[in-house]
Amino acid sequence: MSPLLTLPLLIGLALAGAPGDATRLVLDADLDHVSGQLPAARAKLAQAITIDPGNVYARNLLGLVLLKLGDIGGASSQFDYVQALDPGNETACMWRGVIDLHGERIEEARGQFQAIIQADSSNATAHYFMGVLYLLRGHIEEALTHLRRSRDADAREPETHMKLGSVLFRLGLLANAELSYRRALELDSRHQEARNALGWVLHAKGETQEAIEQWRKVLQINPNSQEAKFNLTKVYADLALEAQRRGELAEACGLWRRILALDPSNRGARQYLDTHCK
Repeated sequence: MSPLLTLPLLIGLALAGAPGDATRLVLDADLDHVSGQLPAARAKLAQAITIDPGNVYARNLLGLVLLKLGDIGGASSQFDYVQALDPGNETACMWRGVIDLHGERIEEARGQFQAIIQADSSNATAHYFMGVLYLLRGHIEEALTHLRRSRDADAREPETHMKLGSVLFRLGLLANAELSYRRALELDSRHQEARNALGWVLHAKGETQEAIEQWRKVLQINPNSQEAKFNLTKVYADLALEAQRRGELAEACGLWRRILALDPSNRGARQYLDTHCK
């Protein structure tokens, strides 16, 4: 499962009985979609739907392609059409719920995800999005319940462990949050959000140097990560102020120089260095 980008469409099984030309077009479009040739996929799927208007699999795939192309209205129309033909269609429900969630139509999104869960209580993707919904609304206990169910149904999805870690961190369960973030990183070592979040857990545990190492690793992956730069700047500034209070001028100067290297426009760092570190 990769809940933010893909859902299984089961194209090979779904096209049994579809007109031959439509079948060929949808299969070709699926290959274009996988290879990132979204406009080509869109054109072929539009042709397929002209031939076979009731092909829900073609419409689901077209909805996903349109969503990736930023055409939210067009994607919604395709998923709505599928739901009118097949009210229990899981793919259409899922993506319609995602669109509603991003549009802050919370009750509509909840209804879509709940319908899937009622039909399939172990659906990891639906539980994931329901957990995200509750997390966004600040309903932490409900978010924890659904994210745990998502994890139990599919423990291979790093995003689920990431969001579960966020819930556990907000509950103050630092050791559990750390385990969740580290599991996300085991599954995807380049997951920047999980590594940034792990840094704050470590910092909260008093392991500040370990936290700094996590944020430095993020910058190795993405030198332009503003979040990692902010995190490092914040912690370096705190450490610099502590060093100043202790009278450790050389240490403070070194920390302010690190801040200036991360953020050349930082006035506080520039002012301190000009005043105390000549």
